[in-house]
Amino acid sequence: MTDPGRLFMFGVYGLRPTREAVSLFKSSGATGVLLLARNIDTPAQTKAFIDELEQRLGRPLLVAVDHEGGWVLRFKSGITAFPGNAALGKAKDPKLAYAVGRQMARELAPLGIRMNLAPVLDVSTEVYNPGIGIRSFGSDPGLAGRLGAAFTRGLQDHGVSACAKHFPGKGAATVDAHVDLPTIKMARAAFSRTHLAPFRAAVRAGIDAVMTSHVRFPAFDKVLATFSRKIVHDVLRQELGYGGLVVSDDLCMGAITKRWPVAQATMMCLEAGHDVLMIAHDLQGMRDAVDLLRESAGAGFVDQSSVQEASARISDLLPRRKADKKPDLTNGHKLARTIAEKAVSVVRQGKTRLPIQRDGTLVLVPDFRQVKERFTFEGGPDAPEELVKRLAKGCTVARTPIETTDLGRLAQTVGSTKNIVCLCFEARRFPGQAAVLKLLSKKAAARTATVLIRSSSDLDLCPKDMTVVDARGYRLVQLEACLRRAVRNVV
Repeated sequence: MTDPGRLFMFGVYGLRPTREAVSLFKSSGATGVLLLARNIDTPAQTKAFIDELEQRLGRPLLVAVDHEGGWVLRFKSGITAFPGNAALGKAKDPKLAYAVGRQMARELAPLGIRMNLAPVLDVSTEVYNPGIGIRSFGSDPGLAGRLGAAFTRGLQDHGVSACAKHFPGKGAATVDAHVDLPTIKMARAAFSRTHLAPFRAAVRAGIDAVMTSHVRFPAFDKVLATFSRKIVHDVLRQELGYGGLVVSDDLCMGAITKRWPVAQATMMCLEAGHDVLMIAHDLQGMRDAVDLLRESAGAGFVDQSSVQEASARISDLLPRRKADKKPDLTNGHKLARTIAEKAVSVVRQGKTRLPIQRDGTLVLVPDFRQVKERFTFEGGPDAPEELVKRLAKGCTVARTPIETTDLGRLAQTVGSTKNIVCLCFEARRFPGQAAVLKLLSKKAAARTATVLIRSSSDLDLCPKDMTVVDARGYRLVQLEACLRRAVRNVV
């Protein structure tokens, strides 16, 4: 009998494999490990982490990481910080998407990372989606499919498996599944034409893995996709003809944990037809889930043929030999900079004409220290402000709040400034950024160029007199690109 414990992918804690982590993998037989920011310091340390864990277990692992580019980044240094899907979507060039996938693989594979949980293939819509946003290639399903397929080939041609997400597509969700359970009410035919299209392209491209979503789609099933055999088997396997690995999204998200214990959710996930069951945070939930699946298998409540098939699919993606190369960063920065420059555009021409003179200009930079535990910034949370100060010499640079709403003396500073460039970090989500944008809209709209660096949806919050630039991301190369567009003679 194949042990269902083999189907798990666990997240662990620490920069080195702890005794607890090794014990968990030994006792469960889990094959997958998800590396998160809490496990990553440098590339060399990451490789040492993977090597030590595999050595202590005496077997290879399916090592995965979320390395989408843009918003979702786990490495602070030593790996290229690429602009994400929104930037590639604006560039509209599959060759660039392939090059990004290829470069990512050249940097990840030598570390022992076998799977990149990307690309995101969710098609954006007119509604504000707090969980996707700039992670999407955009609203054109055909373009998303072409870019996603090219990105996939770039990764897989160079030794790293791609994982398309979040099937069958949650671009129209208005709730972030990390927080609660979204429901997308859309007719099946219309949904299939738009949101399934990029996944069809990924399947045709031979993608190794597909991740499902914690979203309810009433047109397909009354239960969420994670637990839906109609979606996993009937749509993905049969309708799309997909034969690769099906991976669950993290079962510790609010969409799940507010309704089901992790162990019960894992059982329903397996019954729906998943091959890999992901639990990223709850150590006790991991143990409980393994115990439940083993007890259920022993009692005959688990389909052994499905477990065997899932185990075989996992084995197909495990490495046959150790990588012996070092990460190749040769073309990374140049490629990232090219994409960043292509992504920047003026989306609303207000009264401020660009580029503006540096003299008398105030540049407002979000205080990323307030969210350093939630997001990864290459070079650390102070790096964006340091970059702005270096590039925009002659401008006054000031911080703006993200989580808090205390604007201090900002109102007086704004009132006495000739021109303002405001880097806006999602005013729809963060109260501090909303307060800043409200102040500028009331006091200085005609003198302000707002640069959207995290959410294109913030355009709707900007008055018509305000010039708005969309950078489609906040990686350092993107901040540099938008400053060059907004301020004259940036050095």
